[in-house]
This record gives sequence, structure tokens and C-alpha cells, in this order.
Amino acid sequence: MPLPLRTLAAAALSLLALGGPCRAEGVAADLVQTYLAKGPISQADEKLVALAAGTTGSADAQLGLGLIRSARAFEHLAQSLYKYGFISKARELSGMAGIEPGSIAANPNPEPITYEQFRGILQTFITDLEASETALAAVGDKPAKLKVDLSVARFDWNGDGKIGPEDQFGAAIADHDDNGNLKPFIVGFDTADAKWLRGYDNLLMATAKAWLAHDFTESWDAGFGLIFPKAKSSMAQADGGSPDSPTLFEVPKRQADGIADFITLIHTIRWPVTDKAMWGEVRQHLKKVIALNRETWALARAETDDDHEWLPAPQQKSGVLSGLPVTQERVDAWLGLMTQLDAVLDGKLLIPHWRFVKGVNLAKVFEQPKSFDLVLWITGPAALPYLADGPTMSDSDWGQASRVFEGNLWTYAFYFN
Repeated sequence: MPLPLRTLAAAALSLLALGGPCRAEGVAADLVQTYLAKGPISQADEKLVALAAGTTGSADAQLGLGLIRSARAFEHLAQSLYKYGFISKARELSGMAGIEPGSIAANPNPEPITYEQFRGILQTFITDLEASETALAAVGDKPAKLKVDLSVARFDWNGDGKIGPEDQFGAAIADHDDNGNLKPFIVGFDTADAKWLRGYDNLLMATAKAWLAHDFTESWDAGFGLIFPKAKSSMAQADGGSPDSPTLFEVPKRQADGIADFITLIHTIRWPVTDKAMWGEVRQHLKKVIALNRETWALARAETDDDHEWLPAPQQKSGVLSGLPVTQERVDAWLGLMTQLDAVLDGKLLIPHWRFVKGVNLAKVFEQPKSFDLVLWITGPAALPYLADGPTMSDSDWGQASRVFEGNLWTYAFYFN
């Protein structure tokens, strides 16, 4: 598997903190591995809450609880998206166009979904992430350690209540031995990784809240059939004709519908902010991601062990992702970017726009929000109310960071969060 894809898979699995047969030391680790392999996850939550209430190993239990709740968040999200056939139509159209659709499984019989139900999925995801973040926050700076084997990673992504061969995700990151069996992929999650996962929780909450703070009814009504094949909308009610009938341009109707939906979807991304308080929370979550990044690296740099590190400090040599070496120069460059992004969120550093000499004050975008119009932001008019004089982020800053990361800046960004 190419390194960037392997990294993405490994990061996704580490977010799920999936486990299998008990290889880890400690009661908390045994619980995490046993219940994530066999379920039900809710029972592990209850047992880890009880374990965390004790005086021995409470930090380990809180770390395990956070990992379990992250797994539940992603399991709930995956099950909901599969239930309603998420991007199955786009997958089909890409195949018709001769493009490899990838490994995303399509539900052959998706259920209808409304705009309100989709917003409910996002809200549930936020609630689940909040529960994970609360558990991980309780770890604080206390020593914690959980070792899990990601080669046997699995979760019930399609909601059928069974753990079958299709639920085995460890093969995405683990190597095989000469007999074709998966080799163990042991990761020793620790206190620094609890901060890392909290950062991801906040990043994902920011993303979901950014959606929910806006009213995207028009886009749903006109173009979300491309994302959910049975989205209940005005277009779905009015659409007619055989899926195999040719259109005016002799293109099969199903393919023509998909092209039209894509164009419509882009055209209707002009979403008003309907919840200013939630929109403000997006910035708070992003600032928290930056703060947690700093805490993560401070803890990692202070570690004296070197044991199957998920996010190794420069002095540690047992990082489990050997293809992504962590050096002091790269950590310094990353933290430098975090400092700049923090200043951007505060409006102390402006974002450049290709059309203007002045920069965009992002803090003002959060404090005085207007409808988000994708096309007008790209072409310039939407940026006019937020233009200001002052220091602006330079392309050379990103260019220097890209050189430090040898062209893999975005892969490392996904890795570091």
C-alpha cells in the first residue's frame, strides 16, 4: 500500500483504537482489547467507568474509556452513513466514467433520508465525540499506557450486528508474513496520545458544527441526491424517467443526473449562518486543537521510554510508522505553523486572497458571519467585508514547511493533527 494511504488507514484505526485478542498488560488494556474485538462496546464503557473510579490505574482506564468512546463515535457514524447509502451513487458514477471508485463499500439497498435526519447524524457524532473528549481530558498529564494490536482491528461498520471478514480493517496497515498471515501491529498509546486524540475529537467537532451552524437546505433539496441516493427532496419528488433512458445528449439518465446534481450542488453552496453561537464554537474547537498540539509535543519530548510509539518524539526510535520519521526540525516546523494558525484565528495574522493586496481577517468571519457562498469566496466578492491591512501569511512559510517535510506536509498534517 502506498505510504500516504497506509498512513491514513493507520491514523483512522488509531482513532478507533481497535483491538483483538488480549496482548496488552493491565486490566484497562485487557478490557479495551476484549470488548473492541467482541463487543458490545457499551459494556466496556461501563466497566472502564467503574475502573476509573478506583485509585489504581485510573489514568489507564480513562485513556481506555476515551479510546472506546472514539471507536463508538466512528462506528455510529459509519453505520448511519452506510444505512443511507452515503456516496454510493458517486461511486457508481465514477465507475461508469472509468475511474477506480476505491474501497468504500456501497449499500445495495439504502434507506430514504431527510435533511433533518442527516443533521441528526452530525449531532450524534458530536455528542459521541464530546463523551470521548471528556474521558480523555480526565487523563490530564498523569502517566497512562495502553498497548493494542491494530493488526486485528475490526468494528461493525455496516450495523449488521456481526463481526465478519468484511469488518477486519487491520489488513490496511499490517504486513503479512511468508504464510500470508497478518503480523502484529502493536501500538503503545500513552498520555501524549490522549492529548493527540483529544485534538482530533475537537477537530472533528469543529467540522460537524461548521455544517450544523449553517442552513444548507437549498443544497440538500437540489443536489444531495449525489451523496445519498434516496435523499428526500424536491428534486427527488419531481424527477422522472427510466434510469436507463438516454438524455438529449445520448447520455444514460442516471449518469446525466449525477453530473447535473454535482453542478447544482456547487452552485447552491451559499449557506446562511443560522446558529451564530455554534459557529463561534467552531473557532474555539480549532484553537483547542492548537493548544492540545503544543501539550502533546511537550509530553512526548519529556518521555523517557521508547515503546511502540504512535507519535514518537525526535529522541524516540520505535515509532510504529517507520515511513514517517519524526525529527526535531519537523516538530519545530509544525509547531511554528500552529503558532501562525493561532494568530490567524485571532485575526492577528491575515489570510491572503489571490485577488487582493489586503488580507482576510478570519476572526471577523467568525464574529460577523455572513452566508457562506463558495463561488463568491473563490472569485472575491464574499471576502470584501473581511479585508484588512496588516501582516499576512506568506506562501514562503508554507513552502519552507513543505521542504522540511520533504513534500509530505499534508500527510504529516493528518498524522500530527
